Amino acid sequence: MRIFSAATLALMLGLLSVASAASAASLVGSWSGRGSVRLASGQVEPVSCKVSYAKGDSAGKTFTLNSKCAFTGGTFALYGRVSKRSANSYRGSLYGDQSTVSGKISISVRGNSQSVSVRNSKGAGSLTLRRR
Repeated sequence: MRIFSAATLALMLGLLSVASAASAASLVGSWSGRGSVRLASGQVEPVSCKVSYAKGDSAGKTFTLNSKCAFTGGTFALYGRVSKRSANSYRGSLYGDQSTVSGKISISVRGNSQSVSVRNSKGAGSLTLRRR
């Protein structure tokens, strides 16, 4: 009986560690979607983005991101780094392709969908992205 219980416990712990690694890797890959940006002037612009995430460290706690976005005024690129805060939550910093725009990003992942919020001194935005 004790051998069975120890084996069951070991199996459960093994499955938990695999599930934890899978959830950490859930951000990695290519995503795309749409949302809106509210500029400091109050003007709201629709935006669409393609974002790719890669592991930033071997522990799966940080990730790098690269994005290409389009809105009615043109296109722009953003890159940055986010850190895992909880099972499905990430926060970090963004930088623009001209290095003159920086801001904060928050991400909430649910399966193959994520909600993204960004904020800087020039405005704020929100996107819903889906895995590509």
